[in-house]
Amino acid sequence: MDLNSEQTKAVNHEDGPLLIIAGAGTGKTKVITSRILRLIKSGKAKPQEILALTFTDKAANEMLGRVDSGMETGYYELCIKTFHSFSEQILRESGLEIGIDPQYKISDKFGQFVLFKKHLFDFELDYYRPLGNPTSFLDKLLTYFSRLKDELIKPDDYLAYAKNIVESCIKREEEYEGELEDAEKTLEIAKAYKKYQETLMANGMLDFGDLNFYANELFDKRKSVLTKYQNLFKYILIDEFQDTNYAQFQLILKLAGKHKNICVVGDDDQSIYKWRGASLSNILQFEDFFPDAKKVILTKNFRSTQNILDASYSLIQNNNPDRLEVKANINKKLTGAKDGNLPVELNHFPDFLQESSFVAEKIKELHEKNGINFKDIAILVRSNRLAYPFIEDLKFLQIPYQVKNPKGLFALEEIKDLIAVLKFISNPYDNVAILRILRLEIFDVKNLEILNLLNKAKNDSVFSLLNDDSKVYVLLKDLIEFSKNRSAGASINEFLQKSKLLNYLIEKGKYEELDNINEFAKQVAKFEKENKEKSAGDFINYLNLLEEAEMPLGETSAADLDSVQILTAHGAKGLEFECVFVVNAVNERFPARKHGGAFEIPENLTKEIYPEGDFRIQEERRLFYVAMTRAKKYLFITYSDQYEGNKKWRISPFVKEVLESGKVKIVEHKSSDNALKRLKEFKEPVKPLFDLPKFNDRRLSYSQFDTFKTCPLKYNYRHLMNIPVAPFHAANFGTSVHSTLNEFYKILKGGGQVNLDTMVRLYEKNWISYGYDSKEHEETRKEQGLQMLKNFYEANSKPMFVIPDALEQPFNLKVGEFFIIGRIDRIDKLSDGTFEVIDYKTGRLKDSTDITKDFQLSLYALACRDILEIKVSKLSLYYLEDGQKISTSRKDSDLNALPQKISEKIQNISSSDFTPTPGIHCKFCDFRLICPASYF
Repeated sequence: MDLNSEQTKAVNHEDGPLLIIAGAGTGKTKVITSRILRLIKSGKAKPQEILALTFTDKAANEMLGRVDSGMETGYYELCIKTFHSFSEQILRESGLEIGIDPQYKISDKFGQFVLFKKHLFDFELDYYRPLGNPTSFLDKLLTYFSRLKDELIKPDDYLAYAKNIVESCIKREEEYEGELEDAEKTLEIAKAYKKYQETLMANGMLDFGDLNFYANELFDKRKSVLTKYQNLFKYILIDEFQDTNYAQFQLILKLAGKHKNICVVGDDDQSIYKWRGASLSNILQFEDFFPDAKKVILTKNFRSTQNILDASYSLIQNNNPDRLEVKANINKKLTGAKDGNLPVELNHFPDFLQESSFVAEKIKELHEKNGINFKDIAILVRSNRLAYPFIEDLKFLQIPYQVKNPKGLFALEEIKDLIAVLKFISNPYDNVAILRILRLEIFDVKNLEILNLLNKAKNDSVFSLLNDDSKVYVLLKDLIEFSKNRSAGASINEFLQKSKLLNYLIEKGKYEELDNINEFAKQVAKFEKENKEKSAGDFINYLNLLEEAEMPLGETSAADLDSVQILTAHGAKGLEFECVFVVNAVNERFPARKHGGAFEIPENLTKEIYPEGDFRIQEERRLFYVAMTRAKKYLFITYSDQYEGNKKWRISPFVKEVLESGKVKIVEHKSSDNALKRLKEFKEPVKPLFDLPKFNDRRLSYSQFDTFKTCPLKYNYRHLMNIPVAPFHAANFGTSVHSTLNEFYKILKGGGQVNLDTMVRLYEKNWISYGYDSKEHEETRKEQGLQMLKNFYEANSKPMFVIPDALEQPFNLKVGEFFIIGRIDRIDKLSDGTFEVIDYKTGRLKDSTDITKDFQLSLYALACRDILEIKVSKLSLYYLEDGQKISTSRKDSDLNALPQKISEKIQNISSSDFTPTPGIHCKFCDFRLICPASYF
């Protein structure tokens, strides 16, 4: 292998610790494999005495392949592995020494989620198991447990820490009431962490975080085992050292403790995985652990032009003084080996539609005029959901592309069709599933027929209303019969054969869809191989768990190999392209806005030493640096003034730092009539599966306004198409509690006698038991509701219950030609002759609740004034879970302005094309299966 002087120094280093600082594109993999070959060929080490660790199977296989190519003869064994696979090997061989069964099963993220959910009600959880959505914190908790293991924080140590801070806060309760609440949450997490580990062990499982965690524990407790591996591996090499976490670094330190022949290769400027546990301090402090380490700095870049390198360097220097270049007093400025003087091009647009159009047009031009293969072009986005406009423009210009969809096969229409078939088999009353089947072209069911069926269905099964001799009815009826006691795979095969769907796709030349269906069949077969229960219903339960855990279903089939690559900036790490587009370079994307909610490891438990500067911004800047340094010859940075919302978006501060290099050409793009006309031709809303009925309501409720605000398509499906769906458990719970209170107060209002037993009896009578995740979930939720009602009774019975003036008061408020309808839970007459409106909420009060702007309460106030003709001085929300009532009022001037606001809301609905607005709410939507917007 041809090596430059810097690389040769690294390869020929004799013994002792070696730190190789390898900038982007400087040939680090070549150096590592060359060093391994030299150690073997020089006789300094046998192949089996070398350990090389990296982070992905792909990187390990590439390294192994290069070593194989460089060996003239075969060899006994060479240990080139990922950290996890190496730790797994250690535990399989020697884990019994600390009580770990060598036959343990490794639980991946999905397996962890399934195990946690299965035992969820065995955990002492309260805040982190909200019964309205019990699994909402599962993913965050599992991620946090993994991070704790990355820091080698044992469950007992974390529990002791949590108990200590709770006890400390209790002693100072009056002073630190808010701190006590946070401390109790920490204790809840600590107990869950310990219980989770016990649950894993009881089921003979380890998760990925356990592998490095227990390998460290094994070496700490059994020095003879550590000595065995120290003697075995005379030379240790670590790739991507900047990405190691604390547990991995401790493992390395232990293994290298005898010979100290450790070689680490990394670049602090490319450390972008803090969110998954990477500790930048490892590379920054390597010399603290190995003071006599030799340093080799690789600065000859074989990838990019000098302009790209200079622009990138201008950016990354803004992380000083927390960079290795400053701390170690070295020069890391990269020099390019490639010719070319093209400037980095910064393109500014009025709106994101023109930005995405430009990117597609430029890709077409580079391909046709410059001869660049599509596969050598990449579009780098901040997150997958931001790729959609670029995908649409590439489609329009018929440019092949590849994008890794995080939902996998779930995102594909042809797979949703087959999922609908399985859902229908397992539940013929699933109207959403049957509607998706009916709109398949092979059945030729007209849209008007579907709407007529829905008009007849009301709350019945659409399937039961199909014509008995219709093709689709006969096929589905036979399929239900066929599927009894048969597997999901057999049912799908039967459907494909009898419906002749595959023949239809072949006739239409839809070969990619055929490939995806084949991949789906493989996933079904994999499920059947791994599970005893294999029916359509069992497979649907499996899919529901996958969706709940936000895990993909397999991979989509590979498109044309010569395809534009659409990647996240994180996903582009380690790759290179002739041309790169770094798009959406605006503030709040680069850097991304700070997301709350992630659990932070307490400072006095974490082992990492943080830099002086803003660590989050520094990591975001490194991510932008990584994105830029993927480019070989062409680098385009693009941004727009307008994305979602009405605000003008600001240019990324990172772009301003790039501009300081003087190596950037700025191109301003103005709106053009031609461009806007072209945009209108193909920037159509996402096409729904049905021809949607027009708005024709004359009576609207608050819930309709609320649904439209959440998603216009959901509004159409629910309130215009009137697709019947079973209520979600949260709605059933709310109905149970509301009905109990309503009947309780009716007895009071009618002069009857009540006591706590009355409340309990009514609750039992009104309880709706279906829709819950499990029997344990229902029982816990029911008990919670009972306790809420008991607390309500206790709080409102002394000195005596207020007798309401009205209960479930209906109103029909006329606004223009429309009526706004609703029911007010309760109206009380106050001592001054005015009235209080009370609306029950079964949840707990949130800090973000702004009752002064609550639209529903405003509607109630207007209805009371104009329809019931009573003066309302208090509008209250009563939160039953925590027993808090908050109140507000409305001025007459506010109410006078309300009809105009209502009219505007109605106008928005009536003029809408009902384009879906995907977001976090999609996860709980009944219509996911028939929604065309579930792209990402």
